[in-house]
Amino acid sequence: MPRNVKQDSISIAEAARLIVSGKPSIIDGLRQGVINFSALAEMIKEQVMEIVDKKSVNVDSIKMALMRYADELKSQRKILEEQIAEVTANSILELKNDVAILTINQKSFLIRFDQIFKSLNSFRFLQLTQGTETFTVVTDLQSKEKIVESVGEKNIVLEIEDQSAIVIISPKQIIDVPGVIAYITDLLSTNGINITQIISCYTDTLLIVDRRDALKAYQTLENKILSLRKMLK
Repeated sequence: MPRNVKQDSISIAEAARLIVSGKPSIIDGLRQGVINFSALAEMIKEQVMEIVDKKSVNVDSIKMALMRYADELKSQRKILEEQIAEVTANSILELKNDVAILTINQKSFLIRFDQIFKSLNSFRFLQLTQGTETFTVVTDLQSKEKIVESVGEKNIVLEIEDQSAIVIISPKQIIDVPGVIAYITDLLSTNGINITQIISCYTDTLLIVDRRDALKAYQTLENKILSLRKMLK
C-alpha cells in the first residue's frame, strides 16, 4: 500500500477488496461462486490487519465484505455477459477462401508502396497491418503474387498460404462492450481451432484461419450466433 495513504482511513471491507482485487484467480472464483468465504477470510486476515493497522480484526467482518464483493462481481458479470451475448447474436458472418498472408520488410514495402498498389488494379480481398519492423498483408492469391513480384522474394519475411478469412460483422456496440473478441476466440480455441491472424476494422472482425479449419470455425460461430438469437427471443 502507498505510504502516503493513511492506513486508519481504510476500512476492513476496503482492505479486503484491495487484497483480492490483485488476485485474478480469486476474483474469478468469486464471480463463479466457488470460493469458501471463511477460508479466504482467514487467509487474508493478516494482510487486512496490516493495512488497517490493527492488532486484531473480526474474521466475520472480512467474510461479510467478501460476500458483498462477490455479489457485486456476479452482478457485473451477468450484465457484461448479456451485452456480449447481444452483440454476438446480432453479428453476421462471411467466409472468404483462397487467402494468403505476407509479412514484408517495412523499409522495402514503403519504398515500393506506389508500385505495389499500382500493380493491384483490382483485388478481391486486402488487409494491411503495420508492425514495428514489418507490414503484414492478408490478401487473395492473385494479389499476393503481384505483391511478391513488386517487393521481391528476399523481402518477404513470412508467407502463409491456404488460409481463409471469417469476417464477423457486428453492431456498433462492439466498440464499447469489452470481452466480445475474447468470447469468440475462446469459443474457437475450445474447439481446437487456431487463429493465424486477427484484424479489426471498425465493426468488422476478421479471423484468419487455416483453410482446413475454415468450415469448422464458420459452423462453430454460426451455431453459437443462432443459439444466442433463440435464447434472447
